[in-house]
Amino acid sequence: MRDSMYGLLSALMLGLGQMCMFTGYDTQSFIVEPVLHSVHDRQPGTIDAHAGYYGQAVCMIVYTFANLAAPWALGLLGSKMALVLGSSTFTLYLLSFMFVHAIPFYFTAGLMGIGFALYYTGNGGYLTEHSSRETIERNSALTWAVGTSCMIVGGVVMLFTIRPPGDVTIDESLTMTEMNATNKITAINETMRGYREFMYGAFAVVSFISNIIFACVPTRSVANSLAEVNKRKDRIGFGEQMKKIKDALIDCRMVRMAPVFCFVGTTTCFWIAVYPTTLTFTQKLSNYVYLPAYYSIVLGFGDMLMGFIITALSKRIPNFAQMPALIIGAVLYMSAMVLVLISTPAWSTNTPNDEPTLWLEPSFELALLIALLFGLADNCLNTSRTVLCALCMPDQRAQVFSISKFYQSLTASILMFIAPWMSVPMYFVLIAVNCVASLILYRKVASKTRKVERK
Repeated sequence: MRDSMYGLLSALMLGLGQMCMFTGYDTQSFIVEPVLHSVHDRQPGTIDAHAGYYGQAVCMIVYTFANLAAPWALGLLGSKMALVLGSSTFTLYLLSFMFVHAIPFYFTAGLMGIGFALYYTGNGGYLTEHSSRETIERNSALTWAVGTSCMIVGGVVMLFTIRPPGDVTIDESLTMTEMNATNKITAINETMRGYREFMYGAFAVVSFISNIIFACVPTRSVANSLAEVNKRKDRIGFGEQMKKIKDALIDCRMVRMAPVFCFVGTTTCFWIAVYPTTLTFTQKLSNYVYLPAYYSIVLGFGDMLMGFIITALSKRIPNFAQMPALIIGAVLYMSAMVLVLISTPAWSTNTPNDEPTLWLEPSFELALLIALLFGLADNCLNTSRTVLCALCMPDQRAQVFSISKFYQSLTASILMFIAPWMSVPMYFVLIAVNCVASLILYRKVASKTRKVERK
């Protein structure tokens, strides 16, 4: 098989594995705050009211520091095993919802933070092993596009597992003498738990499929790959890896790229956790019980569509997946944020309410338009970040990917910890400032990288 086709198929398998793994995690992130908020309301001693936000914060803070050791782990395990072990922690996290309690929930959330670091380091390593300078933009966009179809798959799963409040019924033939109020509450709790277990069980099964896919991916690298397959004799110790991380961390290119990495973390945090929570907590949208599912499907469609657009244009326009893609992504994302700002009650980010909006009334159609813009923008931002990480420091790619995730996860963990006190206008200002800084500094690094490549 020609290397070009082999690399394409390897990228496709990587994307399929990512799709299955994130079908559960990303989709449940849209509803985890309302779901656990509901569990707390019914059983206060079981878990915190804002455990959905705090669980993601725990995951991200562990992920932040696990990233520092991830290149060493990649050298020890190789990209394939890193993908397998990392994806397995996602399956364990989803299984923890079979019995919701603070201890297993926060433990598996922390474990998943380690899994995130292993997965993304393995992902970057595997992608560069199976890509050349000519195919990295195509393969990166394709992997991300296929991987983010998880939103569509997850949305379909939600359509078949979410139940409207009216469907939560008990045997109405029983009288109050046969079933007192406490027993009725218990029956409703059991019914809601059954729906939750059914939905998260389905997500866990799909996540397990990703474990199988990653266990089956081929390991042979392509000719002229951006990275060679890890050889045991070339592996370096933990101390030397930490020195490499430190040297890369203080490199001026990484310092300039930091706002870009933080921008990806902030924007991802908002579309995956904060805005979907407002859809559930906004009173005017409360009757649209399937809105989170449709939001997931439309966002996934937008992400996939942009992935294929970038793949096609990268063949015709040199370096399209770098600065041009970032600019397009920034414009699309800020357009979505303007719509969110003027159509969402300020404090729907953390509590059910019926407050007025700045201008537009919340609606089903507007929420889906915002989802489409978020999806289109997300692929642009992640593709431009991935491509520049692969090219800007060729001799330290593993460290660069690790540092990019370090900044991204650190930003996300801070946001999730303070989320209960953040309003929509606060998020808007934060993201807008981060966006401007990212565009200015990314351009400088991208220009310098192209000059080095031409020498």
